[in-house]
Amino acid sequence: MLSRVSLPLLGKAIERSLCRRTFAEMAAQPNTSPPSSTELKFTFASPIKAIYANAMVKQVDVPGMSCSMGILPIHVPTLAVLKPGIVKVYELDGNVSKFFVSSGTLSMNIDGSCQVLAEELCNVDALDEQAIKTLMDNSQKKASDLGSNDVEKAEAGISIDVAEAALRAIAEK
Repeated sequence: MLSRVSLPLLGKAIERSLCRRTFAEMAAQPNTSPPSSTELKFTFASPIKAIYANAMVKQVDVPGMSCSMGILPIHVPTLAVLKPGIVKVYELDGNVSKFFVSSGTLSMNIDGSCQVLAEELCNVDALDEQAIKTLMDNSQKKASDLGSNDVEKAEAGISIDVAEAALRAIAEK
């Protein structure tokens, strides 16, 4: 009986002490300089290539799984999963670069740096509309095929989601 009462209380006490220690450690770092309020240190890469590596940019817009987000300098630290869509990078000189990502992650850090890691990425201008439509047709056939197993149907569904997002990206060019 005592363990049923003490474990939840002990868990809350441990949680409070961990939070206090973490916040205290952060407050005790006097040598850290605050991030720039006008420039975002940005890394954007896939397993094959890095498009930006610690580059300074104005803003990054990403297609988050729960919502689309605009990331500016001094953004609150955030972790997010990306869905298929367009990543827009607003460079310091005013240029806007658009890239299509199939999926990935976003990490906005306390030091003001931001990393977007994509499974696959390409410049929006490099998307081949005909190839995407073919992928969409093949995936829809596979998804509706009664002989396909659950894994094949799930993979086909993912391909359909990516193809639909790529077609929307082409339409937005």
